[in-house]
Parts: sequence; C-alpha cells; structure tokens
Amino acid sequence: MKVLKYGALLSLLAMSGSVLAACGNQNDSAADSKEAEKPIELVFHGGQSNWTEEMFWALYGNLIKKKFPHITPKFIQQIGSKVTPADLIAAGEQIDLMLITQNGTMDWIMNNGLQYDISGLIKESKFDLNKFDPSIVNIQRDIAKGGIYALPVFVQIPFMLYNRDLFDKFGVAYPKMGLTWDEAYDLAVKMSRTDSGKKYFGLGVNFDFHIQTSQVPINLVDSSTNKARTDDNLKRMMNNFARFSMIPGYEASQFPNAENAFIKDQNLAMWLHFTNVTRRIPDHINWDAVSLPYYSDMKGTAPAADPYFLYVLANSKYKKQAFDVSAFLTTVEAQIEIAKEGFTPVIRDKAVQEAFGKNNKNYAGKNVAAFFPEKLAAKPPFSPYGTIANNAAGAAFKDFVAGNKDLNTALRDFEQDTNKKIEEELAKKK
Repeated sequence: MKVLKYGALLSLLAMSGSVLAACGNQNDSAADSKEAEKPIELVFHGGQSNWTEEMFWALYGNLIKKKFPHITPKFIQQIGSKVTPADLIAAGEQIDLMLITQNGTMDWIMNNGLQYDISGLIKESKFDLNKFDPSIVNIQRDIAKGGIYALPVFVQIPFMLYNRDLFDKFGVAYPKMGLTWDEAYDLAVKMSRTDSGKKYFGLGVNFDFHIQTSQVPINLVDSSTNKARTDDNLKRMMNNFARFSMIPGYEASQFPNAENAFIKDQNLAMWLHFTNVTRRIPDHINWDAVSLPYYSDMKGTAPAADPYFLYVLANSKYKKQAFDVSAFLTTVEAQIEIAKEGFTPVIRDKAVQEAFGKNNKNYAGKNVAAFFPEKLAAKPPFSPYGTIANNAAGAAFKDFVAGNKDLNTALRDFEQDTNKKIEEELAKKK
C-alpha cells in the first residue's frame, strides 16, 4: 500500500474541497433561480399618476405577465381614492412598487420610510444606467445622497402647444421650433385680441410646473441652512413668465384655467404644459407643438425633465423581482409600447421615438420632434422642504401677476412664509 506524502494529501483535500464548494455554489445558484421564479403577486400603486386599472393593464400589466409568467401583477388605483399608501401599509396591505415624481418623493416615499436603495440590485444585475439622460440619473443620486431609490420609467417635459385653427383664423404664422421667449411674447401679443365679441388670449402658463423644470438654475432652499433663498435667476424666470399673464386687457385672471381655455373654450392660442398632456386632448382640436421657448443666451437648453420613477418599496417581500420588473420596463421592447400610446419614453432610442403615438390617430402629422429635446437642463437640487418652497413661490408669482405685490415684496414674503413653514416642520422632528 502506497502512503501519500503529507503535502500531496493536503493538495488532494484542497481539490476535493474546491469541487464540493463548486457543487455547493451551483446548487445555491439553482436554488436562487428557482426562488426567483416562484409564483408571486407583485402589487403596483398608482401613486401620483392618474392611471386607472385599465390603463395599467394596457400599458404595463400585460407586458409584465408576458415577460414574467410567474408574476401576477396587481394594481391599486390612487386617483379618485382617499385611501393613502400609508393607510394601506398600516392595515397590512402589500405594496411593492409605486409611481412617483421627484416632487412627490418626500411626501409619498421618504416620510413613510418606504425608500430602499437599489444600488446593490443595479450592480448585481449589471443594469446600464447610461441608457438614461445623466440629468435624470442625477435626480435620484441627489435624493438618495449618492444611492438610487428607483428607476425612471417615463418622463414628461414642458413644451409649447398651439391651436392651428386660431393662427389660421387671424393669419399669424405658427410658432417655430427653437423660438426664443421674446419671440413667443411677440406672438402672444399678436394673438391677444377680441373678435366678434369673443376674447382670445395669447399664451397660458402654469408657473408651478416651471419652478420644478426651469431652464435657468433655480434653488429655492439652501440645503446647508434649510432656509429659503432668492436670486437673480428666480427674478428672471418670474419676470419672463409674468409678462405673458399681464398683457393689457388680456390678463391671465380672465382665463384662470388654461386647460379649459385651450381645450374647451378654444380661445387660447398657445399653452405651456407637459408633453404627456397631449394624450387627453380631444380629436377635434387642431393642435401641434414646438419646443418650449429658449432664453436668448441659453439657446438649445430645454427645460428639465420631470420623470416618473417606479420605486421599489422598503417593505416589499419581493425586492429582487420588483427591481427586475422595473428594469424590464426601461427596455426598448417596453418603452416602444408606452411610446405608442403617447407617453414620452425615458430612453433615447430611435426605434422608440419612431413608435411614438402610433396607437393614437391624434398624433398623426404632429411635430413629434418637440417631444424629444436634445439637451435637458438639470433639475433643481432636492430638498426635503422643496414642496413647501414650490408652493410658496407659486403663491408669490400669483400675487405679482395679479398686481397685489411688486416682485421684491412678493419674493420677500415668499422667503418669510417658506422659512416659517420649514421651522414648523423642523420643530416636529425634535
């Protein structure tokens, strides 16, 4: 009988251990894979969206079921309901994913302790964040202090809609892509008129949207002090938008609801809104669109995008599966489907853009290029008190436009009101 030398014996044992470990790893991987494909129900919450169950299944549900046969999607509609996600979670209900914008992240996600950093899942799955515009990724990096809580699944971008029939009626040339704010103002003045006893207005603005997506950098809350701040950029933006609402004889107070003026009354020539609003414009409106006007010294810089993020919630039992689904919804295959319905896709892809609006005859012949600006501005820095500041800035703008206050007074009151409310919030945390 041959006797193995000590060194040879150790080598043999090490090799045996390696083989056993390899077998063990293979078994673990197989077990993980089997676990990942176990039949589950994955619950989506509508969050800030206006989605109905029918919309969810048309846009996401059927796609998900086809891609992941072991996953049964369930949708909880928020619009029209007074029951909040916090109420549902307190009652023991499962929620795995939620559609939320940057502006709603604090109230809907973080104040309820629902944030979960998916950075590990991104790394593990080798998910490529480069498919998104860097400004969109940076929104999440800013919110999660270097991490990422959610992937974006579609975006909305401010642009200009206009009523072709009104421009034809008054013999005025249509707005053009790349026009400046000054050129837009000249058009608004031309289109503001009374004809056969009916007033027509040049341009309608929703200032609240533009605070959050400003082309010029805006920062309403100093993150180091949690104090409201104003600067020349904020004054510039307010002065720019205010002039459209202060055309003599055609002030915005005479058409307080721009959407009704554009769609129902059809006496508003141009309307600034998000791209996705076009999905609800009736077929009989003869509309088209161009890029949001540019500041003359910032030509080519579009407003910031306002993405909808699909948050994987901290209390989900199926975080890996939830992430996999959200990642799938950013693929070319899935983005083509929502683009067909008129949602602005979140990835830059030729095939996706070519599919835009194909399922809706209302987009036929429209200037689709307006939905896809090349260079997006950066979103304002995230602040836990951003909603407070945004609301106060909107109120200040309305006071200024209505002539109740001059701009300096309105901004001073904005600072005081915002600081007071932030202090109240800070006091609650003590």
